[in-house]
Amino acid sequence: MGWPKPKCRHAGRRSFRYTTGSFGVVDARHVRFPRIGVVRTKETTFALLDRVDTEARVLSATVSERAGRWWVSFTCQVERALPPPARSVSVVGVDAGVTHLAVLATGEMVPNPKPLSRYQRRMARLQRECARRRRPARGRRASTRWERSLAALARTHRKVAHARVDGLHKLTTALAQRHGTVVVEDLNVAGMTASAKGSGRWRGKAGLNRAMLDAAPGELRRQLAYKCVWYGSRLVVAHRLYPSSKTCSGCKTVKAKLSLSQRTYRCEHCGLVIDRDRNAAINLASLVEAIGTASGAGTGRNPVPANAQGEEKFMPSGRCSSLNCEDGTGPTGPDKTATAGEQSTAA
Repeated sequence: MGWPKPKCRHAGRRSFRYTTGSFGVVDARHVRFPRIGVVRTKETTFALLDRVDTEARVLSATVSERAGRWWVSFTCQVERALPPPARSVSVVGVDAGVTHLAVLATGEMVPNPKPLSRYQRRMARLQRECARRRRPARGRRASTRWERSLAALARTHRKVAHARVDGLHKLTTALAQRHGTVVVEDLNVAGMTASAKGSGRWRGKAGLNRAMLDAAPGELRRQLAYKCVWYGSRLVVAHRLYPSSKTCSGCKTVKAKLSLSQRTYRCEHCGLVIDRDRNAAINLASLVEAIGTASGAGTGRNPVPANAQGEEKFMPSGRCSSLNCEDGTGPTGPDKTATAGEQSTAA
């Protein structure tokens, strides 16, 4: 874990925590804290109040401040009954992307709200204002206008973060409630968003990295991990070396290379023409057949028991004939984003 970092006065998130004393929910609009007293909340606390009266026990309360707003978070111990899934036989593959927030195997394409792009001009203007005004330095306090511009910039960042999380929550809740099994990829987000400075095309790569981080595929998987447990569904995670985009969903032929600019998948063997992301989602959904037969979609993949988050992973078996970047630029290291084609399938 490393050595703990001391709290800074100008940190992005200031917080303190209650573990003892008389704290808790008073009614639907008020909470109580030691030495502070009763505080009215902006949002109602009906959901927490109902559980505290029946089955939940409040363990701690954390009060934090972000971008001029104060939040209180209660840590509770509660026994949650796992309901049966609404459609236990329904299987859906989810391909996270940039153009669309997610493409499902059913053909549904969830639009990407792109919250960062909507507020990018406003953020650039506020950043210029902060750069032109007197910021704090040794022996010099910041000007009032700099503090005002910095607070406006923080509020804009807060709007972007809330819009991003809101879209992901709506998507993940719908997937966990409507389907019995959800299949996603184990994406190497850190490798996919690595800097490309020095390669001659780092400006375009920087824009792609920004768009990918704005879509937040890692947050999508994190929310699915606990929501699938909540709603009684199952989350299956395909290995990151599984060539979901290069494999034909019709005849299961694996292409040697597939450029990232090719948004339509065209199979030379069976003549299938389909959207690239939907083709990947269909291949992910077909992996569920490997759970009972220990071979997924004819690719020789073995299921791994579920981990603590309830995820079932599929690991590639056998040697990989080649490692190719997703954009077809050449081989990469083990810590970079790559897809692999096995000798048995690529032959």
